[in-house]
Amino acid sequence: MKDKNRKNTHAAYIISIFFLIFSGLLLAAARKITGFAPWYATCIYPVLEGSLGRISGMLPFSFSEMLCASLPVLLSIDLAVCIVKALKGHFRMLTGLQHFLKHLILLVSVLVFLYSANCGVNYYRDPFIKPQDYADTVFTEEELSSFCEYTALRLNECYDVSGDVPVYPDSKELADAAVGSMHDLSADHPALAGFYPRPKMLTFMSGLFSSMGVSGIYSPFTIEANVNGEMTGLEKPFTACHELSHLKGYMNEGEANYIGWLACISSDHPAFRRSGWLIAWIYAGSSLRRTDPDRFASIYQKLPAGAISELKENSEFWAEHETKASELQDKVNDTYLKSNGQPHGIQTYGTLTTFMLMWQRSIQ
Repeated sequence: MKDKNRKNTHAAYIISIFFLIFSGLLLAAARKITGFAPWYATCIYPVLEGSLGRISGMLPFSFSEMLCASLPVLLSIDLAVCIVKALKGHFRMLTGLQHFLKHLILLVSVLVFLYSANCGVNYYRDPFIKPQDYADTVFTEEELSSFCEYTALRLNECYDVSGDVPVYPDSKELADAAVGSMHDLSADHPALAGFYPRPKMLTFMSGLFSSMGVSGIYSPFTIEANVNGEMTGLEKPFTACHELSHLKGYMNEGEANYIGWLACISSDHPAFRRSGWLIAWIYAGSSLRRTDPDRFASIYQKLPAGAISELKENSEFWAEHETKASELQDKVNDTYLKSNGQPHGIQTYGTLTTFMLMWQRSIQ
């Protein structure tokens, strides 16, 4: 019996070491070998997305949310079982703790591997928009103002003349529309083609996400796009498409914002188009308010009553949930992004304004 336990322990450690070494090799290759990450993103990752992503996508709930809730419980039970067995004399207490440590190390190594394979390498893939296409691009205040005017015009088309705020779709309809919007966008951007599992609406973890200032998250461990179900409807369509952009392998936050925005404004679903143009106003309008408050105020008066109501509701929601946890989350996310090839950290999200102005130039 002791020999069997010893063999199982050795096997677990060998498997753990293999996962950790392979993960390290994947990330090192992505960083150091030219062409590896683009090849991986187009040849290997789609297979993982179409297998693990398809399996988790079949579930009507967020598998990653279930894991977050169940893993601490399962680990606690495992630790308790090891201690009880030691107390009953099956083995020494130290041996029992070693059994638990073995399971914990194996779990961590698997999670590290899943992160590396389904996320880490993709940080170094070919970008959706080449940096040289916008690095030295300069936009005038007039162009920014013109885009805000255009956004106000589009928003007026999104609302009923009565000013009533239309109801956003429920989680199932929203998920189906998000997948459909991404598929439609792929007609003009073939890199976005392929399988998409439906994004999942978080339930019991939404409160935590709100307090941390998080609207959604891509889970590389289950290849799922998750949306904060507690926030206002305004951000849900955009967030669903943003997270599906990550799921498609585009990890840069600015690019995911842009892809999500494009999917929304070109969607057949009116709520998605409205969400896209409201997001455009939040980003571009904020930039204009900093540079020319008077012009911002003038254009703001042209927004429909429904848009003003939604924008106010959204601002109040996040203001109510602004906590020390959200500040800490920003710092952690900033460090995380900088360590993964995004030197501007959380400011990368703001490049959406640059991309939208580039888009405006392209359609003129």
